[in-house]
Amino acid sequence: MSSIPGQEAGRFFPGLGGRGALLLAGWLLTAAVALLQAFAPAPLREAQNRLYDLMLGAREQAALSPVPVLVGVDDASLAEFGQWPWPRYRLAMLVDRLQQRGAEVVALDFLMPEADRTSPGIIRAERRRDRADPGALPGGEGSDENTARLADSLRRGKAALGYYLDFSAAPPRRVEQPPPALPTGTVLRSEASDLARPLARGELRSHPQLAAAAAAEGFTNALHDTDGTLRRVPLLLPAAGDERVSLALAALMLSTGERQLELLADGGERALAWNGRRIPLDAAGNLLVDFRSGSPAFPYLSAGGVLHDVPGQRDLAGRIVFVGAWAKGLGDLHRTPSGRLLNGVEVHATVVDNLLSGSFVTRPAWAPAVELLALVLIGAGLTWVLSRAGFRLSLLAVLAVGAGCYWGARQLLVASGIYLSPLLPMLLPVAISTVLSLLKYGLEARKVRLRTRDLLEAQDTIIIGMSALAEARDKETGHHLLRTRRYVELLARQLSRTPKYAHLQPHDIELMAKSAPLHDIGKVGIPDSILHKPGKLSPEEYGVMQQHPLIGADALTRVVVGTGHPEKHAFLDYAKQMIESHHERWDGSGYPHRLCGDAIPLPGRLMALADVYDALVSRRVYKQGMSHADVRDFIVQASGSHFDPDVVAAFLATEGEFADIAQRYADPPEPAAA
Repeated sequence: MSSIPGQEAGRFFPGLGGRGALLLAGWLLTAAVALLQAFAPAPLREAQNRLYDLMLGAREQAALSPVPVLVGVDDASLAEFGQWPWPRYRLAMLVDRLQQRGAEVVALDFLMPEADRTSPGIIRAERRRDRADPGALPGGEGSDENTARLADSLRRGKAALGYYLDFSAAPPRRVEQPPPALPTGTVLRSEASDLARPLARGELRSHPQLAAAAAAEGFTNALHDTDGTLRRVPLLLPAAGDERVSLALAALMLSTGERQLELLADGGERALAWNGRRIPLDAAGNLLVDFRSGSPAFPYLSAGGVLHDVPGQRDLAGRIVFVGAWAKGLGDLHRTPSGRLLNGVEVHATVVDNLLSGSFVTRPAWAPAVELLALVLIGAGLTWVLSRAGFRLSLLAVLAVGAGCYWGARQLLVASGIYLSPLLPMLLPVAISTVLSLLKYGLEARKVRLRTRDLLEAQDTIIIGMSALAEARDKETGHHLLRTRRYVELLARQLSRTPKYAHLQPHDIELMAKSAPLHDIGKVGIPDSILHKPGKLSPEEYGVMQQHPLIGADALTRVVVGTGHPEKHAFLDYAKQMIESHHERWDGSGYPHRLCGDAIPLPGRLMALADVYDALVSRRVYKQGMSHADVRDFIVQASGSHFDPDVVAAFLATEGEFADIAQRYADPPEPAAA
């Protein structure tokens, strides 16, 4: 009865029985992956972001709120009105047109920190400076009429200006103007003082005259992940001891009149309460953006078309209009999870749409715990199944769990906006399957090696037993069997180094060497009167002696065929060839078949030289042994007649080792007669 993989595994893990080792390996791997989730190295976070992008693509939908409208300074506008930046009197005209068409809020998504150098007064002052002309020029020198004109337009309606918060390590910039204006009556309360938010060290705002005229200001900073993709945006950021609001949130507060903001911390959950809505935030206070489909996803107007005030254009009553650069080379573009590039004004509009529609993507505070629990359950369950299942069931289990994790997480995100990362629960089954499969393979390979070793030991036992049978009939052989085995191995290994015999593999050489002791097994069928005759054999007796190769080959054939599975005993083929042909001669004068040349099997050619060398160099009761040099000369002279020239060449290349073997394994001296 064959052992099961777990039983074999116990040999590698002492003290573990059954499938304990496989279970332990799976559990350890599960624990390692759980630690990986807890610490989340950067490569893992990037992979999770990629998978999040893929799942979020199925959620993209048309804009749910009709409030946001985009106005872009596009290529057509620049072609008609000239290069950017435009004079601020033109921007004032643009704001006036939008307000006249009923825009509830106009939010300008560009910075205007300097005076407008196209204002006539600024031009006069610069001319005076550049020409060093002491004479006064007519007009209001140094006055910025264009900025004043735009400020007047901003005051006439609800206008919001964007500004930039600086998070660099540079020293804080000295701010000469009051903090950015929040909508009148804004109240901000906070229960979440532990938000891991960066602290702004400075800010870049529009001209003080414009900032003072705007009803509110909001930062326009975007938060890109390490791969350059925009997935989340901050709604509030701390700066100079105050909370600053984003441009999108400032515009919404102006539009709705709802000015109450409260940062909530409820059981680890972070949220912003506003206008009866609970806006989910991540641990850093950011909103995961639920992007919309369409290009653009919101109503779009060209700034040039608005300036022309074409009759019949869209009514903007109750709308929040975001104005920004749209032309190629001007717009601040942001890559989204779907791979699309959005202008900054589109990002602000999307945030407004999310907040008004209540359509949010959220990663709850309990998400890591659920993911960890999923890892533990999947790891434990799959380890138990895979330690018992075969390949097909294991593959189906891995595919089912991996696909189920992805489909479940995707459906949860698409239907409910709740984001759980399925990455590690998808990868864990693959990892467990791979590790357990490799472990099983190693265990099975070890079992095969053990069975092969047992088989080889059985082969050796058969050969040794049959050799002992031959030796029992021919007492004078002594260490002859051991020496001839070493000789055959030497010759075969030397031949394998030549191109002609390069096909000889170590396995073949080993089998031929093991077969050598069987070469005279046929002598068991020779009568004792002939086998042990002290004198010279008669022609008739010599004819009987010449039958021993056939007797040995026939006996070996009967043994193999008698098993009913001769293909399983191919290792005896070399022995049969050696037994039957080791008395054949290269010139065809040998016996029993008078084969010649390459018709003689290689094992027989090797044994022919090994047998003759050992017979001549060894001492017997009826003769003295010849010297190695004399035997070598004899073999060289018999090359091409008695012996294969290639085998003789192999002998000459290894003759030193031949002599060493003959001495090391020489027969012990016969005991002296009493």
